[in-house]
Amino acid sequence: MKRLIIIALGLIVQVACVAQVHYDKGRITIDELQLLQDYNDSLTYYYLPQYPRLAINDEGEFEFLCLKYVGKGKKDNGGLLHALFEFRMEEEQLKKAEKKLQSKIKDAKIKGPIPLLETMKEGESALGSFRVISSILTDTLGTESFTKNMITSGRAPFTPGSKAVLAAKLNQEGSTLLWETFKGAASDVSIAVDGYYEAAVEAYNVVVEAEMEMIYNHFSSYSKTETLFTHDEVSKVVDSLYNNGTIKIQALDRTKTLGRKSDLKKILQIVTDKLINIMFDTETGWSKRPDIEDPAKEKDKAGKGVLSGFAFGPASMFIPDIQHIVKEKKDIRTHRFRLDLSESTTIKVPFYTAGNLGGLYKYFKDDSRYFRVVDMDNADFEKREIIFQLDTDFAESFEEVVNFVTVNFRKKYNGRRDFTSQLYFNAKDIQNGKIFKSVIFPRLGETSDIWREYEYQIAWSVRGAPDFAGSNSEWKTSQSPAIIISPPFQKIAVEVDLNKQVLADADIASVIVDFAADFLGKTQLVKSLTLRSSGEENNSKTAVFYDHHGDVAYRTVWYTKNGNKIKSPHQKLENGYIYLTPPRDIGN
Repeated sequence: MKRLIIIALGLIVQVACVAQVHYDKGRITIDELQLLQDYNDSLTYYYLPQYPRLAINDEGEFEFLCLKYVGKGKKDNGGLLHALFEFRMEEEQLKKAEKKLQSKIKDAKIKGPIPLLETMKEGESALGSFRVISSILTDTLGTESFTKNMITSGRAPFTPGSKAVLAAKLNQEGSTLLWETFKGAASDVSIAVDGYYEAAVEAYNVVVEAEMEMIYNHFSSYSKTETLFTHDEVSKVVDSLYNNGTIKIQALDRTKTLGRKSDLKKILQIVTDKLINIMFDTETGWSKRPDIEDPAKEKDKAGKGVLSGFAFGPASMFIPDIQHIVKEKKDIRTHRFRLDLSESTTIKVPFYTAGNLGGLYKYFKDDSRYFRVVDMDNADFEKREIIFQLDTDFAESFEEVVNFVTVNFRKKYNGRRDFTSQLYFNAKDIQNGKIFKSVIFPRLGETSDIWREYEYQIAWSVRGAPDFAGSNSEWKTSQSPAIIISPPFQKIAVEVDLNKQVLADADIASVIVDFAADFLGKTQLVKSLTLRSSGEENNSKTAVFYDHHGDVAYRTVWYTKNGNKIKSPHQKLENGYIYLTPPRDIGN
């Protein structure tokens, strides 16, 4: 391992303030749209997004492309799929919902969507909130796999205006099968999304406790015959755990009891949501094929189809229930379950939804913006399109370390002037979901297969290293119709976890985690995280970028409330999970 130098801390991660809603109090459902009441303003409501929709660009067009290219040889046949999706509600639908809300509560208003947060998939190399469900697109292993390459942005578009991306390059059989599925009401492509939102729970003057070992064993006994649990099934198991004494609910004021059955029901529902976050991985049941709504029932003045009700369809129609699978025992890091409801607190409420990408072909099969076939051997075909697509697993690198990336393109002809072009990607492109751009070059009468050949050069501009992978990068020759652009470095997703109660017992005010890495050809401090005992979150998630064949290390700096400071020795980061425990001599 290269020598790692830990540099003094200078960066503190700031956490943006987000709207907070009540967990159960004030909740209203209008036309299947859930409205959650603001914690500080009883007349303000936020809506819970129902399902992902196919994105629409500024020109009012779907951000979708299914392309199939055909030639004489099998290697010349294949296809491309590209789709962006987002969470949004139609303005008319929101206005109608707000009008009905005001008929129930005078002067109430819908302010916007509830801020949703991403979950992290433990053990994966990227932050992730959505996954692709497709027998064709996920078949990427082996020489005869349907899909040669599939890329997703890995992050669901939970923030307003953001979009998520799905892109795939397929072989001949895969492109043909996928094209055929689009002709039906439901395609082979579905998207499942999971995340959570934070909600305030009212005080119940009780403490809920249980041993995780006993809870795990109880669920495991069920999973011998049932692998997956629906949310309702988890809730029933929690009820049984309360009834047999595994989950204990202790009233802090012995002169009072839980009283109403509704209070007990609400408490057990809170326990259900809390346990789902701790001990379940989410899986989506897709055995039931969806019923599809008409994706273009309404037309605008120009005659274009608009998304009046669906693109990726409503979750209630596509997936009858979300299912959860019990984690392996070694992955459950909490040994004791304790939930203090004696005062108002905040919990993470899981959020799941899904939809199927289908129904578009019926209306847009003749629209080359969305569906087109390219004949690679047609003598009249005189132009070729080459798509350059960013590896969206590194999308956040544009927010942190990358200024821009440039693609230089060159096509050489015999006896003619070279055709050249240049493409440019920056952070604004990534934010707007523009992760692929194309170059179209002419055939100019070339008769041999060599006319498909071209050259390209990728130049990365990285902050702190203006010449890093710049103009001296290698020119490459290719005949591929699509090129995936990956940065000249790698990343590891990191989750830093701790127990705030342990910090409070040790009289610790905060802990800083410094990350050092081999990056840009030298060892340097690349990131620092600060976790405070007074903060609401027990953990922090980030991504660390480092050179290929390089290393990442971290150290901790502990600060007590009386001013003491202890630095731990740095150690190599072996995986993406760090559980922090204070040093024994912190109080000395």
